[in-house]
Amino acid sequence: MAKGLYDKAIHAVRYFLLRRLPTCKQMAPVMSESLERRLTLRERAALKLHLWVCVWCVWYLENLRTMREALRARGAREEGAADVDSAVKLSDEARERIRRALAR
Repeated sequence: MAKGLYDKAIHAVRYFLLRRLPTCKQMAPVMSESLERRLTLRERAALKLHLWVCVWCVWYLENLRTMREALRARGAREEGAADVDSAVKLSDEARERIRRALAR
């Protein structure tokens, strides 16, 4: 019985927060910025509470972190390539076509 009351109380608190916190659409840029800079205390608190309420945003933030790690690993791998000649380069013909197209 006590567990049922506890679950109901948690549900009520989450519903209360869901109605008063910023929407997912408003929190998405904050989640993205959290990977690039330190958030203010207000932003961190709002994000933590929103993530406690919204499982979809938790998944979104996990996906952002995964993409960031993958892109950084790829960038490091490309920077570490010692053989510069193996990099993809445009032919002189392709460069000239692009130059002509831009001049038009």
